[in-house]
Amino acid sequence: MNMLRSFKIGNVQIDPPIVLAPIAGFTDSPFRILVKNFTAGLVYTEMISSMGVFFKDAKTFELIKFKENEKPVSAQIFGNDPDKLAYAASYLEEKGFDIIDINMGCPANKIVSSGAGSALLKNPGLVKKIVQAVRTAVKIPLTVKLRKGFSSGENVLFELSHIIESEGADAIIIHGITVEDGFKKDKEDWESIRQVKETVSVPVIGNGGIIKETDVKNMFEITGVDGVMAGRACIGEPWFIKSAIQFIDTGIPLSLLLSEKLNIIVKLVEMEIDEKGEENAIKEMRKFIQSFTFGMRGVAALRDKVNKVGKKDELMGLLRAFFEVKEAAV
Repeated sequence: MNMLRSFKIGNVQIDPPIVLAPIAGFTDSPFRILVKNFTAGLVYTEMISSMGVFFKDAKTFELIKFKENEKPVSAQIFGNDPDKLAYAASYLEEKGFDIIDINMGCPANKIVSSGAGSALLKNPGLVKKIVQAVRTAVKIPLTVKLRKGFSSGENVLFELSHIIESEGADAIIIHGITVEDGFKKDKEDWESIRQVKETVSVPVIGNGGIIKETDVKNMFEITGVDGVMAGRACIGEPWFIKSAIQFIDTGIPLSLLLSEKLNIIVKLVEMEIDEKGEENAIKEMRKFIQSFTFGMRGVAALRDKVNKVGKKDELMGLLRAFFEVKEAAV
């Protein structure tokens, strides 16, 4: 089995077949570029509100910014109104996105209470109308991201995946866990992903439970999916996809020096500043630095200091001092 064989979503080549998941608050343009530089086959925007696009909300429009060196890039939209979703998809197609993805798996209470995200898992009729409307509205490839079900023990994948395929979607992304089971790794049901893969003709991307490089390999082997989507694993390690590829090829994950990791953080700081300005970028970097340094000794003190700085030079000084101490101790 050639796990790293490229595949197509519609006319868009996905190579390598490991992609960056959409993650609210993290997968902005600078971070997508960073992960893309470590060979991601496809990157996704943060979730984009179809209502926000329709009503031209300024914050929503910030989320749709992308650069050519991110391509191929998919815009993920959410909502529960077929017409508004179709409008948003058409607008994003005009902006140059390569793929439109409809989120039908987000478990966040704010999204679910609005009838969007994983709330749609309860309404196959509305799923059909949404996919039909968006498919009619755009010519670029269309994908849908699902969860296994809403309630623990439920499995709606067979019914919904066949509705989605029959209405013209070009690929299906499956997180093999229910909303009620959250993100518990021991509740991930990769067998349910395999079952869908065996019964649909469009590409299937497996998602969920991807924490280590071995998980990527296991997902390919157990489910037979065309592609694997990694999310949380990339937040603290933007090089994770490249590392997973190396692990599949050689059995050895990528190993970076502390100085190399520092350079990656510095690069992200610079890109965030270019994108958002110094003040906003420094605030944005706090969550990234927490993820990058997770588990390192002395990180709590670093975090306290980082949360108090507002200038690039101050932040860079803190980071360099922290990593120099760590490297000297190795």
